[in-house]
Amino acid sequence: MSDYIPPGAAGGPPPSSLPSDDGEGGFDEEFVSPLDDRYRCPVCTFILREPRQTGCGHRYCNYCITIKLKEPAPTCPIDGEELRQDEVFPDLFCKREILMSKVYCRFKKNGCQEIVLLRNLEVHVNECEYAIIDCIFKEAGCIVTVQRRHLPHHLESECNYRQEQCSFCGELVAVSQLEDHERQVCANIPVVCPNNCGTTGIQRAQLEEHFKVCPVAEAECSFSSHGCSFKGRRSALHDHESQSMTEHFELVTRSLGSLELEHSRTKRELQEKNNETEVLKEKVKQQEAEVASMKQSHSKQEAKIAALQKMMASQTDRQINIEQGLGATAKKEEVDQQKRELSSVKDQVKRLDNRVNSLESRGGGASSSKGDGFSGVLDTQLNAHDRQLGIHDVRLAEMDLRFQILETASFDGTLLWKIKDYTRRKHEAVTGRTLSLYSQPFYTSQFGYKMCARVYLNGDGMGKGTHMSLFFVIMRGEYDALLPWPFRQKVTLMLLDQDQGRRHLSDTFRPDPTSSSFKRPTSDMNIASGCPLFVSQSVVESKTYLDDDTIFIKVIVDCSDLVSP
Repeated sequence: MSDYIPPGAAGGPPPSSLPSDDGEGGFDEEFVSPLDDRYRCPVCTFILREPRQTGCGHRYCNYCITIKLKEPAPTCPIDGEELRQDEVFPDLFCKREILMSKVYCRFKKNGCQEIVLLRNLEVHVNECEYAIIDCIFKEAGCIVTVQRRHLPHHLESECNYRQEQCSFCGELVAVSQLEDHERQVCANIPVVCPNNCGTTGIQRAQLEEHFKVCPVAEAECSFSSHGCSFKGRRSALHDHESQSMTEHFELVTRSLGSLELEHSRTKRELQEKNNETEVLKEKVKQQEAEVASMKQSHSKQEAKIAALQKMMASQTDRQINIEQGLGATAKKEEVDQQKRELSSVKDQVKRLDNRVNSLESRGGGASSSKGDGFSGVLDTQLNAHDRQLGIHDVRLAEMDLRFQILETASFDGTLLWKIKDYTRRKHEAVTGRTLSLYSQPFYTSQFGYKMCARVYLNGDGMGKGTHMSLFFVIMRGEYDALLPWPFRQKVTLMLLDQDQGRRHLSDTFRPDPTSSSFKRPTSDMNIASGCPLFVSQSVVESKTYLDDDTIFIKVIVDCSDLVSP
């Protein structure tokens, strides 16, 4: 079992807690007790990794048999029998026996005497004190590699990139940069005045304040804002100000005169702006009165138009009654009389039409320029109400979908997923229309982890076109802030037997706590983790697992050691 990232996912997972199933060939480990040759792959000659058994009864590494089957006419190198994809299946019993075998640590030559089960080897290697690792300051520039047990000594006394505290400012700085820090950066280190005034022990951060009183620093005359151009040492500034009082008085006088002129000009401009403001206020009041008048006129016009339309409807009804009366009688006098009445009614209707058109023209012309603002406000309000109703409809649909999902959700860590119309969905996967399917969410408890399953019916990665790929996904839930992370529960993936109910195909793994797939989700769902070669498509489509064009997938999460928030 290994973490797997479907195509398009960003980044990549760290090594799994179990031996990887996507390596090239079998296990090249040193076993405590040599295993029987029946556990060796005839292709790579190493101990089987993810063993697969063929129709002739021989076992191969999953990687090796996959490569072998890609040959034009693959045959078994042991007995020469033809190898067929549909006769290859996972040998879970053999896999369990191999993973339960004891092996020496990979760093035995470095002094490690640990003996562990093969299934736990990766966990031990990640913690082994004799493992060769990089210095934790590698990104800072340290290229030293040491055994894990020697890392503390390296960091304490050898690494030039270890951080030490500056004795002046207390900032943590790399040892190799400490001298430059004190010479150029540290704000608290005492320095000598760069003007050579004789003052020492000035903190670098206080130099600017010292320059303000330094007797040899260059300073400007206090009357520089009035036009004095004198610049010189602060010690000579006092003599200059004492000797140039008359010149300074003249500069101040000219400056005051300029300020008075500026004040007068500003005051005049302010008065003009105030006058313009008053004029604008009067215009606004007039426009508000005109708008109110237009609103009232518009209401009256609408009432007149409604009355005329009602009158027209009445006249139309009268005309219909007259025409019906003409059809019901054959007397010439009555016909002539009714024709005259009909002609009179038509003239009256025509006059009414002309009057309505005139009123509408006047209402549209007179009020379009002045009353369109009011109509526009009404249209805006109606549009706003329509948008609000649309938002409510969307929210109701979302709530309905959420209730449907909750009605089918499981809260005991078990998902039973029924996939109907297998043939159609498999065809959509083959043609690229729908590559994968997601199950409904399920939970470890009412307030627990939120999860789902993802399946590629036509396979993904190494299994594309030959296998069904099955993955487990952690989703972002409403109570994630109360749950322990990373996710550590044992997960079992299963394809259920619909024939006798005894030959369920399953695989179990424990999450790698360092993998991003099992950390707290920052988006809707994490990267999927599972088996790209879960089961071959020929096995899935046998009557044992496919019945009535339906398959059943089950995912079980071990919740026995979970404590509810």
